[in-house]
Amino acid sequence: MYTEGGVLRHNLISHATGATGMAIGFKEASNTLIEGNEVIYCAIGIGSDLSPFQPDSKIWVKNNRFAFNGIAVQFTSELGGNVLTDNLFEGNLTNVVQAGRGKAGLNDWTGNYWDDYKGFDRDGNGTGDTPYELYAYADQIWIELPMARFFKTAPVMELLDFLERLAPFSSPELTLKDATPKFVKPNWVRG
Repeated sequence: MYTEGGVLRHNLISHATGATGMAIGFKEASNTLIEGNEVIYCAIGIGSDLSPFQPDSKIWVKNNRFAFNGIAVQFTSELGGNVLTDNLFEGNLTNVVQAGRGKAGLNDWTGNYWDDYKGFDRDGNGTGDTPYELYAYADQIWIELPMARFFKTAPVMELLDFLERLAPFSSPELTLKDATPKFVKPNWVRG
């Protein structure tokens, strides 16, 4: 909290669960590097609130593995300025949550591996032919009403999310766009 210029490298952070289960948290932090970490089995992998805080500062998140978390990355008040590159997202219930609406594009997502990417790599260069785009459909219910998070994986929420994707009754919100997603899962090694 309230830090500037921090570095977190080559750590294994796991099993931060429960109501306060956050592996890495930012609150009004700036110019921080998160690199080469493995964040697994946590309620929230990275939680960010008003970060980066200082104007023209960044938070770099690169070459990390986020696996089997409830939420891999959560932004609660989005200012932009986060640079997320070459990370591996696999087996998370939700890869990225962004509170609020209309904020996509404030962060830079480049070259990440997404296990739910639905594109192809026809030229065989290891990069997806189309961008990875993540939209929030019925997810907005539990994002905006934290008490509803208990029902996130309930059959009724899954059905509502399916119906919303099939025939949207509201406009889905673009959460993020990674223009150059990795197509093949990298052999990730910490440190």
